Amino acid sequence: MTSVAILTALALAFGSPAPSEAQALVPDTVLTPPGGPAIALFQTGATEVVSLRVSIPLEETVEEAGAGQLLRIQARDRMDDLAGRIGARAQVQRTPRTMVYQVTGSVEDLDFLAWILRVGLSPPDPNRFEAARREARTDLDRRLETPEGTLALRLLNALSPGATPLQGSQGAFDRMDHGRLSAVWARSHVRSDARVVAAGRIDAPVLLSVLTDLGLPEEGPSPQLSGTGARGQSLGSPEVIRYWVADGYPLEGASLGTGLVTARLLAGMVRDSPGDFEASVEIWEIGLRRALVLSGAAYPRGRSALSNRLSGLLAEGAGQVEGERVARAVAELEADVRASAQDPAGLAEFVGSAWDRDGDPESADAFLRELRDVTLDQVEALLRELAARSPVREELEP
Repeated sequence: MTSVAILTALALAFGSPAPSEAQALVPDTVLTPPGGPAIALFQTGATEVVSLRVSIPLEETVEEAGAGQLLRIQARDRMDDLAGRIGARAQVQRTPRTMVYQVTGSVEDLDFLAWILRVGLSPPDPNRFEAARREARTDLDRRLETPEGTLALRLLNALSPGATPLQGSQGAFDRMDHGRLSAVWARSHVRSDARVVAAGRIDAPVLLSVLTDLGLPEEGPSPQLSGTGARGQSLGSPEVIRYWVADGYPLEGASLGTGLVTARLLAGMVRDSPGDFEASVEIWEIGLRRALVLSGAAYPRGRSALSNRLSGLLAEGAGQVEGERVARAVAELEADVRASAQDPAGLAEFVGSAWDRDGDPESADAFLRELRDVTLDQVEALLRELAARSPVREELEP
């Protein structure tokens, strides 16, 4: 049986609202108070729910690998404790580019929601450092104990040698202490670099009054990102009873929309394939770059079928792609975002992710226009280009 997944660090960026609704993803108001943060406001929603999303650009050296995870764990614990008091939902994420803090609740609790964010954004606590490091180590060990996690980490390392592993490394966790973590926080968590997306029935003056400083300094110390120390990163050696393989193709020059449509089409082909194996088609975000990843697993009897399917998928796709299929894939992607952006939390996440990616609060709307402009020729050209390349391959043997 074949299973298919399309995954991306962009999470909800898999579609758009209907063409007539595209302007809904342009902020009603963009506020730029002196010293920051920049705020994009969407005065939307038929309910009293409001969502506030704050993103902070964060880059780590190899010595600091996993610092974002330590900040995430501490902030999550602080925010969850407060959010539970009023039935709100708090989330903290480490993305390839940013730290994201988001809280969703009743507009009547707007002041309290803003306080939850300020608590989450506050400096790391020395009394919670060891507990956070233990949890981060455990998460990393669990990842490396699975074939999926080990294969993904090895492929990531092969696609981008020397890249800082966002999940951290045992060597970096050994070197990390509260002082180093505090330095990472201080250089990144500054008000002038923060971006806020607010979605809900909120007046701009009220929003500005509760979010102007977020408890962050206007400026931080000069960034120091020189580190050259050893990674100390294990690539894992899990127990394997099936054959695992992953092929990575860097996407150079292709638009995000073209890449997502292409992945959607390939996923459909894999889903319809006969064979005793599992396979997936994914778009990975690696720093400022992306890659198309074809991967799968099979017991010995299905190994040959899996290998043949992945090896011939791109060329077969280039020969079979049709304009009707491209249009259908675009429509499906649009429908996905229409659903995800219907509520304030989904809207804030989609718009915020696009803003973080492209640097403009209107990037989400621009992406939707780009998606609708994807053509058969663009998809076919990308498939032929990738089919002519040798992939970056990683395998795990039983």
